Amino acid sequence: MNTEFHDEALVEYHASAVYSENVFGLGEKFVQAIERSLSEIPSDPLRYKKSGENLHGFRLSRFPYQIFNNHAPNSDRVTILAVAHTSRRPGYWKSRI
Repeated sequence: MNTEFHDEALVEYHASAVYSENVFGLGEKFVQAIERSLSEIPSDPLRYKKSGENLHGFRLSRFPYQIFNNHAPNSDRVTILAVAHTSRRPGYWKSRI
């Protein structure tokens, strides 16, 4: 299964890692949590919380972030649409579908 980032999701990922490092000193731990999720999501992208048709959210365990992905049935591609903070601007990323 191929995983790709929406351009804005990649920007969010990097910005969130920098923020986690600068404010909490946890940038490396944040990146590790994202990388773990990116290894899990492609194995079964439909098992995570459904957020709409073909949309699923993976909640990071240690950080208040959710990774939203789009995976159409019978597709070999998962698109990461957002690396979104769980308390800020809910649903802002849905225009990326």
